[in-house]
Amino acid sequence: MGKKSQYSIEIKMKACKDYEKGKGSFQSIAEEIGVNWTTLREWYFKYREHGVNAFDTTKRNNSYTKEFKLEVIEEYITNKGSYIDLAAKHNIDKRVVRSWVNKWYNDIEIKDYMPKGDVYTMKSRKTTFEERLEIVKWVIENDMSYKDAAYRYAITYALVYKWTRAYIDKGDDALRYQKRGPKPKSEVDESDLTEVELLKLELEREKSLRKRREFELEVLKKKEELERKLRSQK
Repeated sequence: MGKKSQYSIEIKMKACKDYEKGKGSFQSIAEEIGVNWTTLREWYFKYREHGVNAFDTTKRNNSYTKEFKLEVIEEYITNKGSYIDLAAKHNIDKRVVRSWVNKWYNDIEIKDYMPKGDVYTMKSRKTTFEERLEIVKWVIENDMSYKDAAYRYAITYALVYKWTRAYIDKGDDALRYQKRGPKPKSEVDESDLTEVELLKLELEREKSLRKRREFELEVLKKKEELERKLRSQK
């Protein structure tokens, strides 16, 4: 089941109708209900296409065939609509449309999507540091797609999410399982260290931080290159 929205159907409908009746701009109405104006714009575009059905929260985890995904991708690359236009037309999240287009431009195979619940309940399994790092990098390079990574690597959704957030916050070392015994260096009382030991610790931290920054820069460059490709297609 999908995450429950904090905004009810009634709130979304009223906001859309208020905009339709000229009672305010996206910005002013959005500020009244405490939502980003771009989110309100998405609501309105979907409401304009589907009416109240656009906000039906009973339908979750829809199946998307490969053919359907390719049709949506073709609509985008042939300038038949923006991400938000196509999301409204097909009543799906614009981030989903963007992820399909990104995969197509990066020559990642487009597959049928038949959701299952087992990624949330499957049993955990042992993994190596190298495998955890590979999974996290795949998630980051594929638009933070935790669920797809869970299926791809047969690991629970919760672990994929936990590892990814830990890596983003603390770097490679966060993915290493700590053995019982002496505290890791990150937890050592620095006041007990000699000047040389403290210098070594700082160098290790800088090295880990630099590696993480280099990887993040790689991801950023890849995304910028993709955005340039998308702009050149328009």
